Amino acid sequence: MSFTKTLTGYRRVDTRYGDSLLDVALRELGDAARWVDLANLNGLQPPYLTDDPAQASATVLLSGSQILVPSSAPAASAVADATSVFGVDVLLGRDPVAGGVLSVAAGDLGSVSGVDNLAQALRNRLDTRPGELLYHPDYGCRVHELVGQGAGAAVAQLAVAFVTEAVLADPRIASTESMVATVTGDTIAVTGTAITVDGKKLPVGVKTS
Repeated sequence: MSFTKTLTGYRRVDTRYGDSLLDVALRELGDAARWVDLANLNGLQPPYLTDDPAQASATVLLSGSQILVPSSAPAASAVADATSVFGVDVLLGRDPVAGGVLSVAAGDLGSVSGVDNLAQALRNRLDTRPGELLYHPDYGCRVHELVGQGAGAAVAQLAVAFVTEAVLADPRIASTESMVATVTGDTIAVTGTAITVDGKKLPVGVKTS
């Protein structure tokens, strides 16, 4: 299966928890003063970006969402095979104690490709605490930081924001929807749907305690 993606001279980048438009403009464009360009391009109004899901709307982005940023790349049309987009990787089994373990069949390592590979990659990212991978300190999901913080609405909202941020960090994901968190004691469960770059809907979730 293949899909067509049209590049329009803009690119999508992830916002981060605590970001302002000035932060994004400085990080992505090298000039904080260009926050006005970002606001106009994305149709945003004050407060523009928020960490509070209750404030998010069509004109206010929730941190972790993607935002359009001007790109110097010329407009072009590209066609790619879906399997190549989602990639191939080593298949990991699931051990309740050890977590991901290599899968071996017929004397060789098992592999996973396409959407199944993306699903595995998202599970690995959500299960990993930032800082666990020495050479990739930003990889992972911050939801694990919320364990022991109580069962209030604020914790649930932060859990959704952290999981959304982690899912959108994968360039093969275009957006998320229906992200919901349930906090019971020290157990946090977040579920929702990730929309791939070719429009597929992929269930995602994490449960930690």
